[in-house]
Amino acid sequence: MKKTLIGIAAASLLMLGTAAQAQQAKPPVYGEIGYSMIENDDLKFGVLRGIIGADLHPNVAVEGMLGLGVKDDSFTAFGTTFDAKIKNMVGVYAKPKFNVTPELELFGRVGFTRINIEASVGGASASDADSDLSYGVGLNYNITPTVHIGVDYMNYYDKDGSKFDGVTVGVGFRF
Repeated sequence: MKKTLIGIAAASLLMLGTAAQAQQAKPPVYGEIGYSMIENDDLKFGVLRGIIGADLHPNVAVEGMLGLGVKDDSFTAFGTTFDAKIKNMVGVYAKPKFNVTPELELFGRVGFTRINIEASVGGASASDADSDLSYGVGLNYNITPTVHIGVDYMNYYDKDGSKFDGVTVGVGFRF
């Protein structure tokens, strides 16, 4: 009888430990919203960036990104001032990551981004879209198991003498 009680007590303790781990596990799917300050030569754009991601492993996630231009800029060429804007950006990334502490995550991103830009003068406008390899690094700080704040640097596009890169600050939610 004594051995049976010890066995039941040991099994109960093991089950409690498993339940505690399950409660502390982070949900595998997350979303992030942030403001990106993106530069191209002398131009500075503002982009509202959203990311949906899923953890495939504790150290690897995949992400999809949509960015919408919210701050335009202008430049002068041939004595004429042109307005320029990022209409949108779409990207897919692999995200290797590492928890430095339980709250602090260091990550990288590598993938592809398609950027759609537009320049206009008077009533005329022209747009162009192109894709390139993208990469970056960042940090996320977990405020709670389901909410984090973050900052990252991304090089979205660097081809044919044109480069779009910048810093994003944002907030993320796991669900």
